[in-house]
Amino acid sequence: MILLSHRTNPKSPTKRQRILAAHRDRDMVKDTEKPKHLKLVTPAADRLTSKQEHFCQMVAKGETLTEAYRKAYDVSPKTKPSTVWSNASKLATENTKVAHRIKSITEEISARKRTDEERLKIWVIDRLKTEAMQAESDSARVASLTQLGRSIGMFSDRVETENVVERSAGEIEADIQRRLAAILGE
Repeated sequence: MILLSHRTNPKSPTKRQRILAAHRDRDMVKDTEKPKHLKLVTPAADRLTSKQEHFCQMVAKGETLTEAYRKAYDVSPKTKPSTVWSNASKLATENTKVAHRIKSITEEISARKRTDEERLKIWVIDRLKTEAMQAESDSARVASLTQLGRSIGMFSDRVETENVVERSAGEIEADIQRRLAAILGE
């Protein structure tokens, strides 16, 4: 018995493969066709220009708006200061992306500074503890312990007065002369 195959070429795709390929092609066309009236919003639309970013960085690091604007936008020295100030103010206040970026950079700098300060405090306290435990002399151990105590507020260097009395300049001068005479033995 001879079986005839409906496919003449053994390499040609099956019906199932042709259907899958058609669906795949149709789906790809759907993805690439975008309606003309819709705008695709992406993070790229939220990016600042390099000049705006440079302006934000300088303002966040403490430059004045006008100086930051002059440097970031290569303003001519002939440009009126009022024009530079106006443009810098508009950029920093009216452009919400720029204002948000300045705030964001400022917060990052503050957080980094707090972190650095905390690390330094921890390092100093650890060093003082080590010195207090392993110092060769008693005076070094006492000095380390004193500094540790100050760091946690155990000791106070302030002088507190209980009775504050209103006195005239003449009374204060007489009191100082009396005390100096007592110290000098007169």
